Amino acid sequence: MRIDAHQHFWMYSPQEYGWINSDMAVLKKDRLPDDLFILLESVGIGATVAVQARQTLAETSWLLELADQHDFINVAGRHFGVF
Repeated sequence: MRIDAHQHFWMYSPQEYGWINSDMAVLKKDRLPDDLFILLESVGIGATVAVQARQTLAETSWLLELADQHDFINVAGRHFGVF
């Protein structure tokens, strides 16, 4: 199985994702699993590793929820005590 080793998901908000600046306009929209799954499937990738786009416990929890809902998502987090 081929695996995409680094993927971010988010529901875009300029307040939450302030690191996305004007040079990154293409990123200023929601990036969710259903959109990615179509792309992964079309190129023969069977799984992805979701990585936090924000360093918060809420982000880690949300990614874990996404992984529970979508078999192709695995999660990497950085909050000690969560894993």
